[in-house]
Amino acid sequence: MRTVEIQAKSILSKSRVYEWTISPYRGSQHGCSYCYARFMKRFTHHKESWGEFVDVKVNAPALLAQEVKKKDVGRVWISGVCDPYQPIEEEYELIGRCLGVLQRNGWPKLSPDQGF
Repeated sequence: MRTVEIQAKSILSKSRVYEWTISPYRGSQHGCSYCYARFMKRFTHHKESWGEFVDVKVNAPALLAQEVKKKDVGRVWISGVCDPYQPIEEEYELIGRCLGVLQRNGWPKLSPDQGF
């Protein structure tokens, strides 16, 4: 398994599923043959097969904290093109830390009848 720590330029992107999406990882430790995100490999420049690499966007929580202040509040699809529950999350905790940023900044603003 090849793990590469990278500095992302942005983390909060427009989405067709919800208003926004964040993906703190590129690649997957699982390498599921049914994964719709396998196409992401062509954007990574990795020679390894899908499931043999993960790029870790180590600055994702800090970047998200900056970006949520500049964007319109909306619903966020967590890990639109990465696996949020892969084993590497135990070490980096990027999903949990990004969820904390969203929560502290009131993303999304839901009415009481919508729940969380």
